[in-house]
Amino acid sequence: MNTYRNRSQGISSSRGFTLIELVITLVVSAILAIGIVGYIGDAVEGFSAAGNRNKLATSGRSVIDRLTLEMHNAVPNSIRASTAQGTGDQCLEFVPFIGASSYRDAPFTGSGAAEFEAIDFNPALTLASPAGRYAVIYPISTQALYDGGSPGPRALIDEIEDTGGNDGIVTVRLDAPHRFSRRSPVDRFYVAEQPVSFCVEGGRLFRYENYGFQSSQCTPDTVSCLPETAPDRTLISLSIDNATLTAFEIMPETLRRNAIIAIDLNFSDSGDDVRIKHEVLTRNVP
Repeated sequence: MNTYRNRSQGISSSRGFTLIELVITLVVSAILAIGIVGYIGDAVEGFSAAGNRNKLATSGRSVIDRLTLEMHNAVPNSIRASTAQGTGDQCLEFVPFIGASSYRDAPFTGSGAAEFEAIDFNPALTLASPAGRYAVIYPISTQALYDGGSPGPRALIDEIEDTGGNDGIVTVRLDAPHRFSRRSPVDRFYVAEQPVSFCVEGGRLFRYENYGFQSSQCTPDTVSCLPETAPDRTLISLSIDNATLTAFEIMPETLRRNAIIAIDLNFSDSGDDVRIKHEVLTRNVP
């Protein structure tokens, strides 16, 4: 009798989960699962966003470095910028130079001359005819530099020849007789190429070259001015959202410093933005 009672009590004391306990367990488990999934999702999304921003920052820094490098080789007082549009479209233009030296007898009077002598370049520089480069002397006026004409600060070079051996002199032959408008206080002259332009256009940055000197600055909206195909039109960067921003701003020189070009580019992709601001100190003493 005692054995039967003990077995009955053992059987009646063992019981399973109730429906309420199962529901509560499922709800708690679901909450924990949602939290864990959300945490992992946020971590993955954050990692992806950080990688995307890092990619944008790297791309942006490469663009800024290229702009800075090219502007450091710009003829003094040759940099000009168009008016920024509401969409952010804007162009920056300048004249790059490939060499600089000191002239000896450049023409500044009368009807000018078709050649002059200069001190050897360092490193050495000679150009065969037709050179297609420009001699620039004392360009204190940006507009006069782009306008050209004689007298003026710019003349087309036909040839640069070293005929004297070790005398340290080269002969600069011009395409036509020319008179330069002003003497340089330090007798400096530059060998320049055609202008180049960097334009923010429709969310992309392009580089333009080989379109010649234009009195009025060219933009992509100017008819038959800037090249429309490669290699004279090169894509530099995608994913630029510069709406309401001024990509290029020229801050004039003062008595204490040269002019500064302020660059402001906003790189955007997949909802992530990296805005890079940079200032380039330019040469203004010709």
